[in-house]
Amino acid sequence: MIDFELNKEGLPTIPEIAWEFIFDSVEAPIMILDDEHRIVRINENMKQTLNIPGDPIMEKCYKIVHGTENPPDFCPHSQTLINNERCTEEVELSDLDVWLLVTTSPIQNIDGEAIGSTHIAQDITELKQTEEKNQKSLELKDLLIKETHHRVKNNLVTLSSLLYLQAEHVEDQTAKDILLDSKNRARAMAIIHQKLYSNKSLETINLHYYLNQLLDEVLKSYSITDKIQYTLDLDNIILDSNTALIIGLIVNELVSNSLKYAFPDDAKGVVGVSLHQNDSEYILKISDNGKTIPLDIDINNIDSFGLTIVNLLVNQIEGHISVERVGGTTFTIKFKEKTET
Repeated sequence: MIDFELNKEGLPTIPEIAWEFIFDSVEAPIMILDDEHRIVRINENMKQTLNIPGDPIMEKCYKIVHGTENPPDFCPHSQTLINNERCTEEVELSDLDVWLLVTTSPIQNIDGEAIGSTHIAQDITELKQTEEKNQKSLELKDLLIKETHHRVKNNLVTLSSLLYLQAEHVEDQTAKDILLDSKNRARAMAIIHQKLYSNKSLETINLHYYLNQLLDEVLKSYSITDKIQYTLDLDNIILDSNTALIIGLIVNELVSNSLKYAFPDDAKGVVGVSLHQNDSEYILKISDNGKTIPLDIDINNIDSFGLTIVNLLVNQIEGHISVERVGGTTFTIKFKEKTET
């Protein structure tokens, strides 16, 4: 039994032996350092956690704990001495295969200056191991998704090549055009999967890089890159991959339409694609300076398979399409990116 003495105010004082008993009985690992990183006090739980044999009092903490000649860069005690405030750091003790969450609180002199700190540690080894397993699971999931995109891209490229080869052996021009159109649609989807495979993000696409590559491919497929140029005017817009794919297919259909019908008799011209954001609304324009689309064609009630596809795609993104016939043809699609609910 410990006897407590009373001070001159009549309050009990804690004898040194009692203080040491209380200090050692605390479940949390605790250690007190002075301003020279020397261990002034350390309880049994901290000694067991750090696997410290013998008596480390007045030894340098960094020598005992880390086996170094100087404090490590992340040393929370150093930060507490510098800033005179509490500091918390995750500390890995690789030799012990242990992670600790260490909080240091300043010990101040009568002038309020930090002359040491109290360390309280929490063993977070299981938490860090769980985080590491979860991170590896996420990395594996991302790897599998990337591999899926890679295989889908390869399959679509193969399909595109087969459609092209088939078109080369078809004499009927209508059938040839249908095959080439299908080939370009497969190529537009393949480019999306290629971008997703190479992107850090598996969910979003930078429209500038995607549409630039897509337009290059479309013009090459019609072998008129020396006669038809294209312009690309885009804000720095990043969309989710599903919306980006729909935009790519719309651009593919309307640009292909321009290349087939707007420039007869080997006429030269320009096809333009622009995409800008106005608050929460996106405005996509596909234009050409060639022969205008006939006035009797109602883009909302048409027999053209390509334009029917465009209308279906616009509906998928809950957009609105309109056409202007001035100095060529300009299709304008306005839409808002869907938000998850």
